[in-house]
Amino acid sequence: MYLHLAKTNTESGRKGDEMKMLPLKYNFIVIFAALTILFSTLPATPVAASSNRISLEEFKSAMSTTNSSKVVGVYVNDVMAVRVVKQSSDSHVTNIANTVTRFGQADKLGSIGLLAHNYLAGAYFSQIDIGTKIYLVYGDGSSKEYKVTSIEQYQALSPDDPYSKFINLDEPEIKVSASNLLYEMYGTNGSLVLQTCISKEGNLTWGRQFFIASPINKD
Repeated sequence: MYLHLAKTNTESGRKGDEMKMLPLKYNFIVIFAALTILFSTLPATPVAASSNRISLEEFKSAMSTTNSSKVVGVYVNDVMAVRVVKQSSDSHVTNIANTVTRFGQADKLGSIGLLAHNYLAGAYFSQIDIGTKIYLVYGDGSSKEYKVTSIEQYQALSPDDPYSKFINLDEPEIKVSASNLLYEMYGTNGSLVLQTCISKEGNLTWGRQFFIASPINKD
C-alpha cells in the first residue's frame, strides 16, 4: 500500500488529490495501529510470566465449545494456557489477563496473529524459544501444533506513531517501514505469529517482538 500524494501544477489540484487520499490514509492508520499497541490503561504492577500446571488435554476440555472452526485458546507446555478473543475493533488489544487478541489483519494476509500486551499475557512470550511447540485450541476440542522457527525483534523509532519506521535489532543499519514490517511478519500463508511489545528505558512500547511458528503436519 502506497501513501503517496500525487503532485500537480496547481494548488487546487494538490488539494483535490489530498482529499481523495484521505480514506486511504485513514485505512493505513487503522491497519497498522496494532503495530503500535497503545497503552491507555496500565495495571499497577506488570504480570510476571509463570508456568502453567494444566495439561493440553485438560485445557482443550475446559475450552471446548460447539464451534469447531473458532480458535479459542493457545497453549505452550509449562508456559501458558490462555484464551483467544477476537478484536472488537481494528486496533483493539485486550486488557484482560490470561487472554490474547486475534489480529484481524493477519487473517487477511493468510496467517494467524495473536497480540498481547507485554504487561499481561505477552509476558509469557519471553519463555518461548526457537523450537518451542505452540498449540492452537479450537472450539470442538481439537488442536493444531506449531513450532517456533524464528524470533524477530524491532525497535520502533517513533513508538506511538503508526507511521513509525523500525530497526531490526539483528541488522540495525536497516530501517523498515510499518507496512513492510506488517507484510514481512504476517505475510507467510499458514504461519502463526505471536506479537508483543518490548519494554526498554521505561518505555513499554520501545519495540516489537514477533514469535513466528510454522504448522507441524502429522501423517
